Amino acid sequence: MTTDDISRELQRLQTWFHCIDLGGGVFTKTQSASGEPVEHPRATWETVKTCLPKDLSGKTVLDVGCNAGFYSIEMKRRGAARVLGVDSQRFLVHQAVFVRQVLGLDIDYQRLSVYDLDPKALGQFDVTLALGLIYHCKHLVLALEKLFAVTGELLILETAIYPPEYLPPPFVYDGGSVQSPAHALAYVENPPEYKEAIYNWFLPGVGALRGLLWNVGFDEVEIFPGVQSDRVVLACRKREPYPDSRMISYLAAKLTSESGATRSRPGETLPFRIRAENLGLSRWLRLGEANTQKGAVRLVAHLLATDGQPISWDYASASLPGDLAPGETVEIEIALSAPDTPGQYLLAFDLVSEHLAWFEDLGSAVLEHNLIVE
Repeated sequence: MTTDDISRELQRLQTWFHCIDLGGGVFTKTQSASGEPVEHPRATWETVKTCLPKDLSGKTVLDVGCNAGFYSIEMKRRGAARVLGVDSQRFLVHQAVFVRQVLGLDIDYQRLSVYDLDPKALGQFDVTLALGLIYHCKHLVLALEKLFAVTGELLILETAIYPPEYLPPPFVYDGGSVQSPAHALAYVENPPEYKEAIYNWFLPGVGALRGLLWNVGFDEVEIFPGVQSDRVVLACRKREPYPDSRMISYLAAKLTSESGATRSRPGETLPFRIRAENLGLSRWLRLGEANTQKGAVRLVAHLLATDGQPISWDYASASLPGDLAPGETVEIEIALSAPDTPGQYLLAFDLVSEHLAWFEDLGSAVLEHNLIVE
């Protein structure tokens, strides 16, 4: 592209928030868009880059909320094998594609929201960037869960936070049997005339943010000061790409019947074979924690009346033959005795993560099977 072509496109794609050097003394912007420094996000990058390896050779990187692509470009310059930048705003993706064309860099861009992130479609990335993103998220916990799911090793998160000078002290919340630390999280009330009325929602205190990141599954959360007192950078690390069934946020299943009787005599032993597909992002454990079995996944049959009223909740159960990774399926054999009283019954098969949750309560459908005892 000629210098005139670049100038025309820069003008057509106004307004620019990222200041990117296009070479030859040309930058994407020469004045502030909304009060930020003209050279933004250069100062933020000086902190962010201290959290990253200097050499990203062979690594994959996902830049969520990529804007015009400043950070995606820096990742590629550090040698990343693949860089994907995503943003929910079509206009910003057009800006990023234009910058990529001018600089001749191999970077992919897609129009996606943070809520669209799915490792089954995109895969997992060694490094995920979420810079200046989460305080724009109406569904904060969901956004953090989505970021966790697509991150294989490291998430770098930069955000506005609850201003430290107004931050109340944490306290211990008495939940009855459990005492939990409680941290401040501010909700931003947006007046109708505010320019970004739908884009700013929550300002978490550092303690709240760290707790949120631990709760969605990150093993380590390291905090770095931001370029302003009301901003912070966090490096969030995972020991394993996927959690196991002790992390209930990512449990989901599909159960189908392979074989099983619909009629029987009273007390007759009835074998069933059930196919279970792991639709979630957690590895199902055959054996949970030592002593308690917490997190062990079992198949359980509930015995119900035809109107759904429970007769025997843990009527029969069976363990997994082994651990089951996300996307895998397994056939589970479970045997139960027909009720002694003749009549019509309903068997409802469900999975449970021991001492944590039933899969039905987390959104998965139970498998229902009608049984007539003659």
